Amino acid sequence: MDDLIQILKDAHSTDNKNIQYAAECNLKQRQELDFPDFLLSLSVVLSRDESPPQCRGLAGIILKNLLDKKFSVDGDRLINQWSNLDQHIKSKIKVSLLETLGSSVPYACRTSSQVIAKVAYVELPRQEWPDLIEKLLASMAQQGASSLLKQATLEALGCVFEEILGLDPDEVNAVLNAVVEAMNQTELSFEVRLAAVKALQNVLKHVNFANDDCGNLIMDAIHKTVKSDETVLPPKERSNEEKMKQEAFGCLVVIASKYHTMLEPYMETILSLATEALKGVVKSGALQCIEFWITICEKVIELRKQNKLDAHGISTVDCRFIEKTLYSLVPVLLKTLIMQAGDDDAQSIFISALTCLDLVARTIGNAIVPIAMQFVEVNIKASDWQRRRAATFALAAILDGPSIMELAPVVHLVLDMMEDRNVEVRGTAVCTLRQMFDLLHSPACANRIFTDANLPRIVAVLAKRSEDVPDVSEEACRAIYFLAKGYESISSELGHSKKKISSELSPFLSDVFDVLFSTSAPAKETPFRLPTSASAYEALCEVVRVSNIQDYKASVAVGVLMPCIMIRLNMVLDCEASSSGDKRNKYDLLVLLCDLLHVIIQKLGNRFPVWRTPFVLLLFCRVLTCECSIARDKAALAIGALAVVNGPDFAVHMPILLQYFNVKLLFPTYLRVIGNIFLVLREKILPHCDYIMDVLYEGFSKLMLKPPILECFGEIALAIGKKNFETYLQAVMEKLKEASNPRYHANVFYEHKVDYSNQLTQGILGAYSGILKGTKDPESLFKVAPDLFKFIEAVRNED
Repeated sequence: MDDLIQILKDAHSTDNKNIQYAAECNLKQRQELDFPDFLLSLSVVLSRDESPPQCRGLAGIILKNLLDKKFSVDGDRLINQWSNLDQHIKSKIKVSLLETLGSSVPYACRTSSQVIAKVAYVELPRQEWPDLIEKLLASMAQQGASSLLKQATLEALGCVFEEILGLDPDEVNAVLNAVVEAMNQTELSFEVRLAAVKALQNVLKHVNFANDDCGNLIMDAIHKTVKSDETVLPPKERSNEEKMKQEAFGCLVVIASKYHTMLEPYMETILSLATEALKGVVKSGALQCIEFWITICEKVIELRKQNKLDAHGISTVDCRFIEKTLYSLVPVLLKTLIMQAGDDDAQSIFISALTCLDLVARTIGNAIVPIAMQFVEVNIKASDWQRRRAATFALAAILDGPSIMELAPVVHLVLDMMEDRNVEVRGTAVCTLRQMFDLLHSPACANRIFTDANLPRIVAVLAKRSEDVPDVSEEACRAIYFLAKGYESISSELGHSKKKISSELSPFLSDVFDVLFSTSAPAKETPFRLPTSASAYEALCEVVRVSNIQDYKASVAVGVLMPCIMIRLNMVLDCEASSSGDKRNKYDLLVLLCDLLHVIIQKLGNRFPVWRTPFVLLLFCRVLTCECSIARDKAALAIGALAVVNGPDFAVHMPILLQYFNVKLLFPTYLRVIGNIFLVLREKILPHCDYIMDVLYEGFSKLMLKPPILECFGEIALAIGKKNFETYLQAVMEKLKEASNPRYHANVFYEHKVDYSNQLTQGILGAYSGILKGTKDPESLFKVAPDLFKFIEAVRNED
């Protein structure tokens, strides 16, 4: 035994890593040589008071981990190892563990309680330790039992009830009574009472709460624990009481998650406790209290989604009693919004209260609006900016749930708050308006959150706020984004009315474009300014996307915006990024600007000024050479859009593009775009076809380029036809044979081999499809068919 203690001492030591490592290896060796003796020896070290404390603690941890599934790759093997131990050895270990609960060393008895739970997890389901609960209860109830013994026993009971399901109801009731008794104020030890409350959280998962006696016993115990004591306590005792109340509210959270439909008799009491906790006297209790109501609301919302009805179509669960209580809770929650400043606890309460208000709004719907508006009207004109901000937060918290008709009057209040003298209030108001657009703005709805009458003011205020401090400006840009996105979400069923509704923005497009472009402008000291620029560009992109280009004002505004964005892209390309952070920001800006130009080109369509093509094409080509793959993808897609709006006339600009078409610059998106350009230009691309095909042949040696190159071959054949593709057919067929060879598939060593194989198969089929459709010639069919059939057969056999 002494040698094991020395090994544990060495394993615990951090002074010499070599000694520690050798000790750990020694422990592992003992475990493998004689597992039963190793477990027994550890239990003896844990139980002996003369063992050094650090050795007792480490012995307990090792013992617990050896029986814990989560610390093993093969948890079932550990369970079987314990089950197969000699019964005598198991009995000695269990007796030792129970005796250790009475140790005077807190760490030893607490560790023992955890080990007992791990053993119980294995044995109780097999009826192998039937008297465990009885022995634990007897240990705690014995005459003269120390506080430490009671505490450790309660922790053991809590761990057992956490680990195991399907316990005997009589034992559950016995444990419940013991736990409730230990929570009683007559128990002088705070540690025992706290351990009892924590144990109750796990016991609650097993009780029959539907039984009135059981429910009343539990709720009475929680009520007495949570109820504030008017006595002024010393700081330490006050802190202890706060911990107790926090854990007691944790019990209510467990009850809410399992028995929320049975709480009607207790709702008045719970509301009273919540009101007291949310006064801010006990911050930790307040957090758990809000968590209780969050859980209640989530459960009611979940029940509604499930729509549980009986055979007669009547709801099987009536939660109206919960809704009635929530009406009284809302004013209490709203008051917590005023306490938004202070320490981390106060901030946590504030955030939780907002979450809870959002869920209450989703639960009771329109009923929350008048209650919230009373709070808003009292605070929105207050001299204290925090009260004004709290009023704005209250509006933001109730947006998801009530009807649009009920919330429509809120818009003018939010717009007023966006003009507030305090920047925090303005920022919150802008954020609230953004949420309104995100959640409620859809012109397809019969009722709308705003009308033609207040749209001019909305746009004007957002434009003003987009020039505010960076944080407010960023939120204003996001609000404009969601304002535009609401028009995009109109159902196609509206038909021609879509043009009418989206044209609501046309009178404001020029001003909106100017403001957003100005907001995104780089500063001399920060040429790659993010995130404000990113939000502005995203907003610009969305406004362009939904604008009605048939409207003259919209067409002019989009046309004027395009050269401005071209200049901005050229400027970003010319600026050198000195740091890694600047490089990331530069690449992000390239992505955003290419995406925006892409949308502008698509939106203008046949109105696109084709004389700008060489200039914008050169800009995109420069982006093709950058290191950012996303930016290259965006540039390539924009080039494809440019080719589409130019049509066959894009052929005259191919020399520019081909300067940036070589093996080093190839990537999958670019190859797909090249295929599309072939389809646009048809025979007009023939002068450049030899060069393009040579680059594709050379690029075919690169693993990731094979699938898109094969698809590109198909697009080329489809575009130029049999007469012109005949020159390349033999070389292309050789490439197809190479890619179709099963040996090639087998020799591909790639992280995502299955995905790559699927891409390659699609590329091969795309190539064959394009060749067959493009050539439309029986002679070519006979050349292609044998290899195609072989490939199809190989794929079928592979599946």
